[in-house]
Parts: sequence; structure tokens; C-alpha cells
Amino acid sequence: MNWTNRGAAAWEQVLGRSREAHAVVIDDMPVYRHGVMHLLGKMPGIGRVELVEPNALAARNASLPAPALLVFGMPPDLADGWQLLRLASLVLKPRRLLLVSDNMWQRLPPGLDGRFARSLSRSASLAAIERDVRALLDLPPPLEAPPEQHAGPAGVRRPFHVLA
Repeated sequence: MNWTNRGAAAWEQVLGRSREAHAVVIDDMPVYRHGVMHLLGKMPGIGRVELVEPNALAARNASLPAPALLVFGMPPDLADGWQLLRLASLVLKPRRLLLVSDNMWQRLPPGLDGRFARSLSRSASLAAIERDVRALLDLPPPLEAPPEQHAGPAGVRRPFHVLA
């Protein structure tokens, strides 16, 4: 599997010419798939997030551009998962891979380069997922939220229903 675009400028290898990443999420767990889609959709630097059902991968339009990132959820059956990952790499030709699993390794298997792929446990925190996505896509760190103005003690604040 080739996860890089040799000969292109470094930023272009990951983000392409648009400077906004296109991500594809493949996972057989709908709640996790939609959660990751929501997280990626809010991240600056990611322009489009596409959900692909595992059984619809072969029917995906081959003329669509290659995604900068593939978030792949490994199914419980590892043999089927490796076949699906192989098919995803052939059909999508992603530049980077985030491999998510709850029953596998904590390090990448042989053949996957750490510069272009990472693995995470399915139970990883949102911060860990965001950190790895930022590292894979070479995105800037998140902006720190400005301190809330006129913030009083928590006990002084009114509950939301009082303001309605």
C-alpha cells in the first residue's frame, strides 16, 4: 500500500491543491462513524468528510479525488478487515490512514509507515483522535479558547431554562 504522493510539495502530499483535507470514514459501527465524522467536520483544515458504508465501498465512484485521510475502523473479524482495508486502499488511494480497532495492536503492523499511518484504540479519547489526525495531516494545533468575559462563579450563573 502506498500512502504518499512522491514528487509533490510536502503540504500538497497531504492536502492537495485546495489546502483543505478531504477525509473518508469507514466503520461498521454507525454511532462511532458519525461521531468521528462530526469531530472531523469541526476541525479547521478539513473541508469535507465523507461516510462510506463498508459494503458500498466497491461501488464508490472511482473518479472522485483521493482523500487526504482514511479513518478505517477494523471490524471484529480481522481477515475481513484486512481485505476491506486492502480494497479501500485500492479504491480510495488515501494519502494517510488512521486505523481504529478495539481488539488489535497498540502499534502499527509491519508494512505501515508511522509517517503516513497511525493506529488507535476505539476507546481513545476525542483529544487523542484529534491529536493523531492533526499529526497525520500536518494541521496546526487547535486555537486556545479565549477566556469567558464577565465569568462569575458557577453558582451565580442561571440555568438555561431560566433564560427561555
